[in-house]
Amino acid sequence: MLGFNQDEYQTSAREIVAARKQAEHTAEDIHQSGFSNVFFAAVGGSLAPMMAINEFAKEMTMLPVYVEQAAELISKGSKKMNKDSVVITLSKSGDTKESVAIAEWCQAQGIRVVAITKNADSPLARASTWHIPMRHKNGVEYEYMLLYWLFFRLIALNGEFTQYERFARQLELLPENLLQAKRDFDPRAQEIARQYHSSDYMMWIGGAEMWGEVYLFSMCILEEMQWKRTKSVSSAEFFHGTLELLEKEVPLFLVKGEGRCRALDDRVEHFAQKITQHLVVIDPRDYRLNGIDDAFRWLLAPCIVSTLLVDRLAAHFEHHTGHDLNIRRYYRQFEY
Repeated sequence: MLGFNQDEYQTSAREIVAARKQAEHTAEDIHQSGFSNVFFAAVGGSLAPMMAINEFAKEMTMLPVYVEQAAELISKGSKKMNKDSVVITLSKSGDTKESVAIAEWCQAQGIRVVAITKNADSPLARASTWHIPMRHKNGVEYEYMLLYWLFFRLIALNGEFTQYERFARQLELLPENLLQAKRDFDPRAQEIARQYHSSDYMMWIGGAEMWGEVYLFSMCILEEMQWKRTKSVSSAEFFHGTLELLEKEVPLFLVKGEGRCRALDDRVEHFAQKITQHLVVIDPRDYRLNGIDDAFRWLLAPCIVSTLLVDRLAAHFEHHTGHDLNIRRYYRQFEY
């Protein structure tokens, strides 16, 4: 597959599974020491899986869970945050300015911080109470796995996810399933990129637990890394403004979910079919999860979409545009 190192991916899978116990032990420490609420705080792509966590929390736990953009949280704070709060942040590099700032601010206030990051010597890890290592070299979906073992263990300890042990074991099977999903989707990714890499403008739609992936791919991949103009909007909000910009030549990418809000995605699909000649539907239901219960599919759907878009489709966009995903005009190029 284009731009894909299978050996590295499978090695990363083993390394991320090895970090499971550390994620779970962190959840156990938090539970045993007590806490009033949980804040997830990050920026950019690292915020995307936290958005999914927030949606799961609404349906699965009575625990107070908040997801905040780290730069906003450090600027305005939150009346809900106190010395018994726990802040969970994520940055692969460990030096993302906003994430480091919120961790250091919390540290100064005596608020406990969980840092999910690669390097234990990074500024983010040094400002944390607990460090969960990102041992993988590639695979954004692996960040979901660490968050899942942390968050779902926490709500299981709260007596709200009795199937946790089964879910956590089956989560270890996810990488091989995602590897097959990559293979299955790759020819389609090539064709999508060939057809739409030169589009002046495209819409990206999705909602609920899938919104983070829509946000990530449209902004962090297409806008930041490919300099493509996009409009991302949730399936629910699409009908309150953005629909008026849809014309027959406008590409609309719909990312469907497998949870209770799928009906809202269906509504967008039915409308778009009547208007645009360029509707592309990305549906995680099209991909098997062998060895994993159907009851858990809606939780893992963002992971499937992440591997399809951030890995496969991004690589093919890069190939067809000729624009290296690592080249930036402004981001990390100078102070601003």
